[in-house]
Amino acid sequence: MIEGTFDGAGDAFGRCFGSGLRHVESESLEAAARSFRTAVAIRPEHPVTWFVLGLVQRGLGRLDGATVALRAALRLRPDDADTLFQWASLLIERRLPGEAVASLLRLVASRPGHPDAAFSLGNALMAVDEPERAETAYRLAVLLEPGAAAANNNLGAAFLSQGRPEVAAVSYRRAVRLEPGSAEHHKNLGVSLLTAGNFAEGTPEYEWRSRQAVWQWNRDCPGTPLWDGGPLDGKTILVHFEQGLGDTVQFIRYMAVLKAMGARTVFECQPPLKRLLATVPGIDALVAHGEPVPEADCFLPLMSLPHRCRTTAATIPGGVPYLRADPDRVAFWRRRIAEAGWRNEFRVGIQWRAAGADRSIPLERFARLSHLSGVRLYSLQKADGPGQWERPDDRLGIVSLPGRDGSGEDEGFVDTAAIIEGMDLIVACDSVVGHIAGAMGRPVFLALPWLGDWRWMRLPDRTPWYPATRLFRMTRRNDWDGVMARIAAEIAARVARRAAGTP
Repeated sequence: MIEGTFDGAGDAFGRCFGSGLRHVESESLEAAARSFRTAVAIRPEHPVTWFVLGLVQRGLGRLDGATVALRAALRLRPDDADTLFQWASLLIERRLPGEAVASLLRLVASRPGHPDAAFSLGNALMAVDEPERAETAYRLAVLLEPGAAAANNNLGAAFLSQGRPEVAAVSYRRAVRLEPGSAEHHKNLGVSLLTAGNFAEGTPEYEWRSRQAVWQWNRDCPGTPLWDGGPLDGKTILVHFEQGLGDTVQFIRYMAVLKAMGARTVFECQPPLKRLLATVPGIDALVAHGEPVPEADCFLPLMSLPHRCRTTAATIPGGVPYLRADPDRVAFWRRRIAEAGWRNEFRVGIQWRAAGADRSIPLERFARLSHLSGVRLYSLQKADGPGQWERPDDRLGIVSLPGRDGSGEDEGFVDTAAIIEGMDLIVACDSVVGHIAGAMGRPVFLALPWLGDWRWMRLPDRTPWYPATRLFRMTRRNDWDGVMARIAAEIAARVARRAAGTP
């Protein structure tokens, strides 16, 4: 087909073009690129030559060269479906999905049946946080190819991003039926079910997470079987951490459940948490990753415990508080807090930055809280480097307590817990600080993004994980101002009640 798009097969252009095609067939892309560059130099007005040169350059990973070539092809043939598709695909690869949307919309409007056009449009719209429009594109992709598991899976993602987990589960189930061996589809189904509060069906599907190629937390324990949920009396079980620090703090409560089943328990934690977790009930041996691990009869990743323990939304283990601050550090930091603050102030410890950008709150959004009468904000934000503590802009009046820079990372979370003990309230994004305070039974206002993590389910403002924690969810996308306005109003009401001597 490509050969028929140009004339003069015996001239220099034809020889170069034909040579390029032969090199492509023999997978000699470097030689093909040289041939096609010569061909476009001879006939720069020929769109097909620019098009195939762009494909070859992209295949070589030369995205700048591919951009030049495909842009030229599109300029010469602006309505060609294949050129529009390849141009949009290149933009998506270059992380410019917003620019790809316009080309894909043109393509879908003119050639709705073009292979993968609707699917790619959906992906681009999801990348620019427009799941409602992405839903429409994915619906078209599913209509055109009902048996495409990926299109059904991504339609589920569009529903979930709109806060519709039950509807998302329908699409994810279809994707699982179409591609039953896909760990990603199963895991996504699990997340949607768990978000909807359906633990009975959700936890088995969530177990597929560890089979994903991108999964980083699998533990190699040769000769030691995974715990299948059977009797543990008299057996030693090793539970190892997975995912983030907050996940460890939240799910370590299950060690007491295992202990009550008669097990000897070993927990392997992230090194920064070892001192903080030293007094958690139900742990017989606590080791940090990298330290020798005792022999065990079975093992399990931490976040598989809800499944193996047959947890439902109504039977989430309690036991809060199960974290306790070191009394000596509490006394030390109470003195520091008193020296840094005002008398009779309402002390609010804050954390604004989480590991995920979508969960982080721009620090300036806390200005509304810093202006409340009788309220003083204290930074609990930890920087990325060990022993370094992030100091906010002084203009917000946020207190960065002196003396924290000298703490090692391990000691840092012990001190964080001690400072939390000296606060009247914690306001945090979905982060390890919010989990620590919740596990200590301290009052927490947890600010959640539009698409909250599955563990918070769709409950309006309370969570069975932490009885003293209140959830403040976005009611519109990217509306941290609305979240902080509601938090400020609640804090002002608490301050007023305390001043009036009422509970």
